[in-house]
Amino acid sequence: MRQLDSANGPATRRQPSAQTILNGEVHNWYRLRLGYSDHLVADLLDKFGLRAGDSVLDPFCGSGTSLVECMKKGIDSVGIDANPSSCFAATVKTNWQLQPTTLLSLLDDIERAFNRCLRSSTLCSDPTFLYLKETGMLERGWISPSPLVQSLAIKRAICDLHTSSSYKNALFLALIAEVVDGASNVKFGPELYCGPSRDDHDVLAGFVDRLELMASDLKTVRNIPNYGAAEVLFGDSRKCRAVFARRRNVFSAVICSPPYPAEHDYTRNARLELAFLEAVRDRDTLREIKKGMIRSHTKGIYKSDRDDKYVVSNKTIKALVTELEEAIIGKKYGFARLYPKVVQEYFGGMKRHLMSVLKLLSPGGLCAYVVGDQGSYLGVHVPTAKILAQLAEEAGFEVTDIKKWRTRWASTSARGIDENIVLFKKAITRD
Repeated sequence: MRQLDSANGPATRRQPSAQTILNGEVHNWYRLRLGYSDHLVADLLDKFGLRAGDSVLDPFCGSGTSLVECMKKGIDSVGIDANPSSCFAATVKTNWQLQPTTLLSLLDDIERAFNRCLRSSTLCSDPTFLYLKETGMLERGWISPSPLVQSLAIKRAICDLHTSSSYKNALFLALIAEVVDGASNVKFGPELYCGPSRDDHDVLAGFVDRLELMASDLKTVRNIPNYGAAEVLFGDSRKCRAVFARRRNVFSAVICSPPYPAEHDYTRNARLELAFLEAVRDRDTLREIKKGMIRSHTKGIYKSDRDDKYVVSNKTIKALVTELEEAIIGKKYGFARLYPKVVQEYFGGMKRHLMSVLKLLSPGGLCAYVVGDQGSYLGVHVPTAKILAQLAEEAGFEVTDIKKWRTRWASTSARGIDENIVLFKKAITRD
């Protein structure tokens, strides 16, 4: 059985020092390619002066970056996300009650069961395999046969374990992280595409490394005195208040990075994760997930969408839509005609979100929204931060600043695109 050395963690990995606690610990268990920096979140928590007793909401929590940073600083937090794989990852990463030694003992059990599961004749009937095959992902080379069989064998070994769901979930997170970043052929640039085949990848070895990292990180963070509590909720961020049902949660601050209006299909970037978690089984289950998300790309627009009605009076959006309508004249490909619609639906959805989240904030509650301007719609500039600030004011917030976070290079428009932090707060009302 593997032992967790008191000084150095697992025998194969060096224990992080206390001075590095604000770096990759826990975050590196699983990261979203389009997620934001843990250091940025830590800086925002400090800027807002948040401390124990305060509570933070991240209504687009992704893999839990904001929540983990809050926990490290002793701040309670709640995250909301409409993507089941993101909720799953964030839930695992915020469960610091897991015992490192128990994780390592379960790893021993999996290694013993791996070869038996590898020889199983039922792997081809696994729901994950069937989904990947029926959707053409195998044929298109998302993952090669040998790494896939190894991954399914580990999945089977995890399912067969006699342990709690919390420990199985931690093992599954290590597996899907290894599938995406180690075993599969997918690459991000920033859109997902398939690279060279990784036929000889040792999935079990990569999985073992990730579990040992988890155990080491848990040993570190569990030593933080009075670390914060975190909760993850599955739901549509356009209806934040409804996600809490009858609970009366009041938050000190909101820190988040919502989707940008671009051609990033967030479910496509997480398709392998969703398949291994069996959260998608066919087009209908995938469509239901997409319908609960902010409309940020043309492949997620539906005939029943009506969020555009929330921004009909915004002059900046009107002018942007007119510019896009002129730009698509004569374009032959189908998705171009949806560019004006997706912009209206995106900002309409964000307006709905802001109106809802306002009711969850305490008076004077502070907000930081990290968003990027865009130029992927025929080169038409979409000033996301500027428009979001206008919508925040329309929803009843007081905008205090728009700060540039960084400039990234956009290959579609061959120019630098700014990513900004929109800062605003809920006004303090006086009788």
